[in-house]
Amino acid sequence: MPKDKGPLPISRRVVIGAASAAPVMAGANVGAAAVSPVVTRCAEWLALDAEIGRLLSRWSDLETILVEQKRWERMTPEERVALSPTEEMDAIDEELKPLFDRQRDWLDGLAVLRSSELKGAVAKLEVALQVMIHQQGDGYDLFKSAMVDLRITRCPNCGTPTCGG
Repeated sequence: MPKDKGPLPISRRVVIGAASAAPVMAGANVGAAAVSPVVTRCAEWLALDAEIGRLLSRWSDLETILVEQKRWERMTPEERVALSPTEEMDAIDEELKPLFDRQRDWLDGLAVLRSSELKGAVAKLEVALQVMIHQQGDGYDLFKSAMVDLRITRCPNCGTPTCGG
């Protein structure tokens, strides 16, 4: 497993983008106990994923502008190389490289984290779903790990298994 590199400094946009997942991930109960490390790490992963999505969207916008202004489809491969990628596209590519590495490291780390709380298992399922949407199946190990967590999760009130044990 790759070594965990700790929290990534993230922009205000990422925090805002991930805020929509926070109530689901952390629970809406303000007076509840502290959020588990699994829930926290999942929220961080989702925030990182939102930042990557923002950068990829900007890169796509730049590519669209380039196609529209330069009639990309009519250019030879040599002419395309001369124009692309633009300076901003290069900068985005450079910014994305470590983010993709961090995303992969964190995903690998999430699969081995255990949560005996339902919120942690659900948080892992949220990340697994995002991975499967983006990568068509790469989240299998995380999904399987979350299912193991769900099987050991117990009701906080009575202690009975919440998913049939």
